[in-house]
Amino acid sequence: MDHQEEEIEIPNYFICPISLEIMKDPVTTVSGITYDRQSIVKWLEKVPSCPVTKQPLPLDSDLTPNHMLRRLIQHWCVENETRGVVRISTPRAPPGKLNVVEEIKNLKKFGQEALGREETLQKLEVLAMEGNNRRLMCEGGVHKSLILFVVKCTSEDEEGRRRTKGLDESLRLLHLIGVPSNDAKTILIENDRIMESLTWLLHQEDFFNKAYTIVLLRNLMEYTSSHIVERLNPEIFKGIIGFLKDVVNSLNRTSPTVRDTVQSSRPSLGKKEPSKLDHSLVIKHAVTAALMILLETSSWSRNRSILVDLGAVSELIELEMSYSGEKRITELMLGVLSRLCCCANGRAEILSHRGGIAVVTQRLLRVSPAADDRAISILSTVSKFSPENMVVEEMVNVGTVEKLCSVLGMDCGLNLKEKAKDILKDHFDEWKKFPCIDITLLTKLLSSSPKDLLTEFNSRVGV
Repeated sequence: MDHQEEEIEIPNYFICPISLEIMKDPVTTVSGITYDRQSIVKWLEKVPSCPVTKQPLPLDSDLTPNHMLRRLIQHWCVENETRGVVRISTPRAPPGKLNVVEEIKNLKKFGQEALGREETLQKLEVLAMEGNNRRLMCEGGVHKSLILFVVKCTSEDEEGRRRTKGLDESLRLLHLIGVPSNDAKTILIENDRIMESLTWLLHQEDFFNKAYTIVLLRNLMEYTSSHIVERLNPEIFKGIIGFLKDVVNSLNRTSPTVRDTVQSSRPSLGKKEPSKLDHSLVIKHAVTAALMILLETSSWSRNRSILVDLGAVSELIELEMSYSGEKRITELMLGVLSRLCCCANGRAEILSHRGGIAVVTQRLLRVSPAADDRAISILSTVSKFSPENMVVEEMVNVGTVEKLCSVLGMDCGLNLKEKAKDILKDHFDEWKKFPCIDITLLTKLLSSSPKDLLTEFNSRVGV
């Protein structure tokens, strides 16, 4: 673009508040703000609120085409075409309610046979890209048909074979539309073959299918019977931990990248229309779902023992070391570790890992109050019930003592301070043997009341 073109003044109301570019397909949300369709759809997939007003805005919110504004933009573009402005064509209307209703009728009429046809799944996926269509699909029971189809694909026939055609597309579509909470309560109870299918999927090679499966499993388990959660098949735990290990390996580049894994496991993928799903977002959702499953199931001692035996402690620590910077993931990881610390083998695994105590110490006072509570709980439990010589030396080496002193000298929760003080008191005689520990400061901190420490802290920061 030359100098003349740069001086063209574009009306402010032609600009999308998200992309800061001229809108090609302006749509107005229920919050009253107009955005370019592509920009607001991508935004709502990550943040369920209006970027301008901060008003809650679900992904399936209505997006009303702003035809008047689009015509004004098109007219302005035509008028300025000689100055280098590119004309904007009239966007094709996205598939709507009538298309969804038609596909739902086909599903009810032809059942599993319809889902077995590739074009049916492709049509449904295109429709599901519009948030409002997903709600219509759930109301029409599409998610139930898809789950039954997945069960059929993963079940052996009389000859011991599995006919998995359409499985990839079905899992991806299920990930898009989700499972309503009122149905999730009963689906696993009504059909025990679903859990068998999900277990099988977790042990296959396809990385993204495993990610979709974990998110689906979390959706189904969130509202189901506690008996199912308590007696979960160890093979499911094994599959989830294996997935987390794959994530760590891909982040550390010690194995083929996720993209390479997908391409090698789907040699015909290039012939199909590429999915519009954000793969990095899929992985993040799956990691979060996996940790939530582990957190909920680790309430039972039976599950804690299984998880520790399967190497969950090591994989969780490696995940945090590789996936640092994600607040929610850190909180969940620390939550699971704090529960696995309830058994002796879990505490031993944390102590034996090169980064176990170190990563917990580093996250203390750096993430959130929830993370602080879980980190201090881990340090307290390991400190009380593990061999003293191992605990003391490790905590000195990785800076835990200094961090606990910082807790006592900062403005934070009273419960946090009390646990930090207990850890420091329990091993005070051992800390004195290390020349790197400031015993004078430590003695002062332990002898001062929380009120005195807070007063001193406020004076230092000028409050």
